[in-house]
Amino acid sequence: MVTDGLNPFALLGFLGAVLGGGALVVAYLVARVAGRGPLANRVLVAGGIGAGAYLLLFAVADLTSRDRVLAPGEEKHICEIDCHLAYSVVGAKTESNPSGGTRYTVTVKVRFDEATISSRRPKDAPLSPNSRYVALLDSAGNYYPGSTEGLKRRLIPGESYTTDIVFDLPAAMTNVQLVLRNADFETRFVIGHENSVGHGKVTFALARNP
Repeated sequence: MVTDGLNPFALLGFLGAVLGGGALVVAYLVARVAGRGPLANRVLVAGGIGAGAYLLLFAVADLTSRDRVLAPGEEKHICEIDCHLAYSVVGAKTESNPSGGTRYTVTVKVRFDEATISSRRPKDAPLSPNSRYVALLDSAGNYYPGSTEGLKRRLIPGESYTTDIVFDLPAAMTNVQLVLRNADFETRFVIGHENSVGHGKVTFALARNP
């Protein structure tokens, strides 16, 4: 399964870092106010060790990752703890737009992968996706964002649909890829997530409609 890198362990690590860091800040301030300098220093050292360990794991995950381009029809699961929603490109077409550039219409399939749910989860319980970011990426590294309105539909296990996303580019280009990812800000600080700085990205090659 190809995912965006979010998993329960990475999420727990992030939440632990946030809560633990907050607790250490409070402990440091209390120790300072109480005049207990040595205790405050020990808290400061513990915080530095914890932050250093998190940053080291963060850097290792980013440096050992790689970019991946999925072929037409291959799925990427975007995870919100559980990796229920799978996305794939099933078609694309181009035409001239009124401004003289090129309009790309990309057909994306969204599927609630029922193999990812627990047997205890109700089969008719819908899932609403978190925020999404979608864009076309050209070979020069330029991004051309598109609308995510068609990606907000709620799904139940086993259900799927397709939606067309329209992009206007200045001209026809080769090797254009679709970027479709989670847009939640906090994912940038999660170890191993594709949104983190320097981490490899998973993008989609564009399928051509016959």
